[in-house]
Amino acid sequence: MTASIKGYPLVKILAGVLFMVFALICLAVMVFNLAQDISIWALGRHTIAKVVDSWTEQTSGGKEGKLAFRYFIRYQFTTLDGQVITDISSVGANEWAGLGVGSEVNVVYFPPYPGHNRLDDSRFIPLFTCTYLALGFLICAGLVAGWQLGRPALADLKR
Repeated sequence: MTASIKGYPLVKILAGVLFMVFALICLAVMVFNLAQDISIWALGRHTIAKVVDSWTEQTSGGKEGKLAFRYFIRYQFTTLDGQVITDISSVGANEWAGLGVGSEVNVVYFPPYPGHNRLDDSRFIPLFTCTYLALGFLICAGLVAGWQLGRPALADLKR
């Protein structure tokens, strides 16, 4: 019997491998982002930063008469060892409206590398945790689906 008569095992193997490769790529991206988040969540140091600049950038050109903007602030803080760090963050329109130059914002930074910092988003940690758990579940499901799709086809091909 040829491979085409037995229900396309080569296609099933290829689909299973593609599922698994895609899931492994997603897993690598998730682990990289999770490592960055955990370094801030677990080891981050909280401090107050001053807004030194704020601006907007237009992102779309007036479809149906509506303009869309992105809002940014540049903030500056000093670490415990005296390093002055300046960084930029995008913020929502409502938050941007209340943050003029000289305003204070809460910042969390990773002490060994203060350049790794962000506006304090600790109120969202439960949401982020649930998102990582859901993504982990989907990635595992993709790995299992790829394995279940490719393994029987590979066994059929060997016969």
